[in-house]
Amino acid sequence: MKAAIYYNNKDVRLEDCPDPDAGPGDIVVKIDSCGLCGGDTMEWYLVHKAPIILGHEPTGIVCEVGEGVTKFKPGDRVFVHHHLGCMSCHECRRGSYTLCENFRKSHIYPCAFAEYIRVPAENVQHDVHLLPDSMSFEEGTLIEPMACVVKALKIAGIQPGDTVAIVGCGFIGLGFIQLARVWGAGKVVAFDLNDWRLQQGAALGADATINSGKSDGLAALQDVNEGRGADVVIVTPNGIKPIEFGLKIAGKGATVLFFAPPHPDETLTLSPTLDLFWREIALKTTYSCNHIDTVQALRFIETGRIDAPAMITHRFGLHQVADGIALIEKAGESIKSVIKPALTPGIGEVV
Repeated sequence: MKAAIYYNNKDVRLEDCPDPDAGPGDIVVKIDSCGLCGGDTMEWYLVHKAPIILGHEPTGIVCEVGEGVTKFKPGDRVFVHHHLGCMSCHECRRGSYTLCENFRKSHIYPCAFAEYIRVPAENVQHDVHLLPDSMSFEEGTLIEPMACVVKALKIAGIQPGDTVAIVGCGFIGLGFIQLARVWGAGKVVAFDLNDWRLQQGAALGADATINSGKSDGLAALQDVNEGRGADVVIVTPNGIKPIEFGLKIAGKGATVLFFAPPHPDETLTLSPTLDLFWREIALKTTYSCNHIDTVQALRFIETGRIDAPAMITHRFGLHQVADGIALIEKAGESIKSVIKPALTPGIGEVV
C-alpha cells in the first residue's frame, strides 16, 4: 500500500509500506479520511522519530476482521481511536486513562496517513465505534480532536453562567466555543490575531470577539464583561506568549487551562504570590482524550452541537501532507484539513 512517510515538516514522501494483516481480535480498516492535527506539525516532537507515518484521527471501512471479532464486520463504517489505557493500573482506576503507561504503547499500525491500518484487539474492544448513518467519514474525523476538547472542559470546571475566554480561534478554539455552552458557560469571548478566524468564532457562537493584536485584550474583555476578567480561560495555541496572555485576562478565582504544549525549551516566568496566590488562580493542563470522551464527542457531532461541516475547509491526498502541514503553520483562512487517500494519484476512489 501507499503511505505518507514523514521526515520533517517540509519533507513528507509517498512511499510503499507493507499491507497490514488482522491478527486475533484485530481489524483492518481501509482509510477514507483522517484529520490533520496541530500535533502533526510539532517538528520538535516528531523529527527525532522520523521516518514515521502520522495520522491519528481516522475513519474508514472495515475490510478484514481477525479471529474472534464479533462487534464488527467487513463493510462497517467506523471511527478508530489510536490510543487506549489498560483499564486496570493505578492511573486508570483514578480515571486518568491518558496517563496510563499502556496509553502511548497501544496504537494503530502504521498510523492513518496510509491506505490501510491495523487496529489492535484492545482498541477494537473499547474504542472503535460505528459511524451513524447521518455522519460522513469526514465529519467522523472530528471525533478524536473534539473528544480532547470534551476532556479539557471536564477539567476546566466551568460553573453555570461563567464567562469563558477562548484564546485562539483555530480549529480547537472553535470547538471550545461551541461546547463551552454545553458545559454551562453564560458568555463566551473569543480572542485571536486573525480577523477571519474571529469571524468564524462569531458564526459558531462566540458572544464577543476581540483581536488582541489591535486592542488591549484585558480592557476589551472588561468592556463586555462588567469590568471583570474571565472566570475560565482556555489557551489553545502552543506558545508561552498565549499562556501569558491567558493569565493576564483571568479574573479573580479563575481557572486557566493550557491545551497545547509549548516547545520544551520554553519556560513560563511568574510570581506565585502576585500572579496566583492573591488572585487564587488555578492552572490546569490536559493531554489527549480517552474512550469515554470519544463516545461523548461522537454524540455532540451527531446531534449538531458541533457544526462539523463548517469546520472542514481543506482536503488533501497522501502526496500532499506537507502542503496540509504548511497550511496549518500559516494560520490563515483555514480551519480543519482532512487527508483522503482517494485523492492520491494512482490510488483511486474509496469504495
